[in-house]
Amino acid sequence: MNSDAIGGYLELELPPGNGERYPDALRFQSARAAFLALLMAGRPARIWMPWYNCETMLEPPGMAGIEVRRYGIDANFDIAEDIVLGENDWLLYVNYFGVCDAQVERVCSRFPHTQVVIDNSQAFFSPPAPCLATLYSPRKFFGIPDGGYLVTQVPVDEPEEQDSGSIERMQPLLIRIDQGPEAGYEGIRAARATLRGQQPKRMSALTRRLLAHLDYDSAFERRRQNFARYHEMLGSDNALASFDARAQAPLCYPFWNHRTDLHAALAAKRIFVPKYWPHTRGSSGMADDLEYRLSTECLALPCDQRYGEAEIDRVIAALREAGAANQD
Repeated sequence: MNSDAIGGYLELELPPGNGERYPDALRFQSARAAFLALLMAGRPARIWMPWYNCETMLEPPGMAGIEVRRYGIDANFDIAEDIVLGENDWLLYVNYFGVCDAQVERVCSRFPHTQVVIDNSQAFFSPPAPCLATLYSPRKFFGIPDGGYLVTQVPVDEPEEQDSGSIERMQPLLIRIDQGPEAGYEGIRAARATLRGQQPKRMSALTRRLLAHLDYDSAFERRRQNFARYHEMLGSDNALASFDARAQAPLCYPFWNHRTDLHAALAAKRIFVPKYWPHTRGSSGMADDLEYRLSTECLALPCDQRYGEAEIDRVIAALREAGAANQD
């Protein structure tokens, strides 16, 4: 009978924790792997997926041999097309930036809930939707090396093989603490690349342990406050006026002012703002597609639990300075 070891050298010290946010979810090495496991278990005839999405999410249906149909969204992040799902079709909808809970409700009302998969990779704190399955990617919200959750009605088994790559993926997270984000940037890109094209594996023991020791309540409240601060100061200039400003604890504050020149200006001030997703194209593949414009013009301003009002105000000041300078 196996039992925990006693004695020997000390492991990484972690603060007291209250357990995982979704203790009953299935645990995988990534949300992408969880999606692949879901597809292999459910075997839909085809799956409808948005053009505005991370290109890596096309890997799972490709690996599972599932046909993909694409659809467009409108400026409210609602599905913009008249989709009729076949009996064995599924539809994936993304809770964009964690501010689309209302849109998720509309999707689940519009389509048979037993055929809807909600991607909450950008909405960790949004509860599982009343649908076929909900996906989560906690590493987008916390400093952990990997991991994905799946909540589903489909009978999916957690894989026997456990992921063993978390220790290597931890390195850029530690480098950032010691040397700053620039020093760990190539490492984090390499770490993310190791999650591509993988068969589903169980979440590593390291990642699960880290997830059990996070202060979720504090992170929720700080994100909520930071998001509200952004919206108070920038809401009147945000073309995404339709999203719910009361969003609980989003991934970021999405700010769209139709400018393509501000990412570099902010980076010069060591304010690093990702693009979601730089290789995205819409149905026409042209630059005037909404999806392409969002991918190049929308700023995902950081609102996570590392920061407070002083940091948010610094981002806002830098954004306004960069905007004014580039208009001269």
